[in-house]
Amino acid sequence: MLFNIVPKSRRDELFNFEGELDDLVNSLGLNPMTIIIGMRRTGKTSLLRVALNECKYPYMYIDPRFSVAPDYRDLAYLMKNSLEDFLNRYRDLRDKVVDVMKKVKGVNIRIPGFDVEVSWGKQGKLDLPSLFEALDRLGGSLGKPMVVAIDEAQELRKITWISFDRLFAYIYDNLRNIRVVLTGSEVGLLYRFLRIDDPTAPLYGRYIHVVRTRRLNYSESLEFLKKGFEEVGVDIPEDFLRRAVEVIDGVIGWLTYFGYTCYTNIDLCRSGVDEVINIAVEMARQELENFLSSRRSPRYRYILKILATEKRWSEIKKLLEYFEGRTINDRTLSELLRELVNLGIAEKIDDKYALADPLIRKAVEKL
Repeated sequence: MLFNIVPKSRRDELFNFEGELDDLVNSLGLNPMTIIIGMRRTGKTSLLRVALNECKYPYMYIDPRFSVAPDYRDLAYLMKNSLEDFLNRYRDLRDKVVDVMKKVKGVNIRIPGFDVEVSWGKQGKLDLPSLFEALDRLGGSLGKPMVVAIDEAQELRKITWISFDRLFAYIYDNLRNIRVVLTGSEVGLLYRFLRIDDPTAPLYGRYIHVVRTRRLNYSESLEFLKKGFEEVGVDIPEDFLRRAVEVIDGVIGWLTYFGYTCYTNIDLCRSGVDEVINIAVEMARQELENFLSSRRSPRYRYILKILATEKRWSEIKKLLEYFEGRTINDRTLSELLRELVNLGIAEKIDDKYALADPLIRKAVEKL
């Protein structure tokens, strides 16, 4: 269903992303490392999950959304959950998985039940390189690649005691049966985390295939809503849909949420487009408040309001100085803007900056 608000898992649930999907599936078979990048709510997780099902290769899915300051125990539980998910999906491979994991320090698979224990104490704690070596042996025994998929991979930067760029470079160079695929909404942070542009970094100079998600154009957005409402048997006037398309500006996650809200609450939908949009805007506002609560300086609140419309660097500086009633160092402002771009909150197009998400732009009016 197009209006399903959970990440998609089948090709027929995607909309107009056939090119990106085919590119990703092809890359999983050919390239040691692939990254999927794009702004929030443009379908990266859905694209990844559909591709994993389409490619027919065994895969381990890792979702590293940690607390602010994770410890080794958090990492151990992450790998435990990922391995148990893998064992549940590939029951026919259980014996082979148990066999290859016997030599992995810190991992024990209990039989019967196939429960996974991962150690994090000083004695016998998990050794990640040996875990990936075991997955490589598994792929070799099956005669096909083993995919390691990490969603929102920039979250791994919170694991400060492991050099993941070095680990990925080791996998790239030595483990021929493993394909690594990463997604990232905070594109700048993902690139900084991987250090792929740093000549001194382990991954520098290695080919990494990039797949980009995108906004839908106006006609695609309108077609998406029409098909979605047709699929659920709800008749919505076209002028209503056109108004929604104008506001949402091609972000497929918001289009999906709009359609889902309308078809599950027809009375609300009949109240008008803005009533439905306001629910999504409130979600966006809460996300902004969560972001601001993690930043001590009130300066972030000011600059978010300034970036609700496109501004040049000089215009941003002038307005920010007006709000704060003092001069601001050029370098300080540049670093602040760079951080917002790296986080995927703002974008820079030519010489202008603006908030990337159209509903975030509306949400800042309520801050």
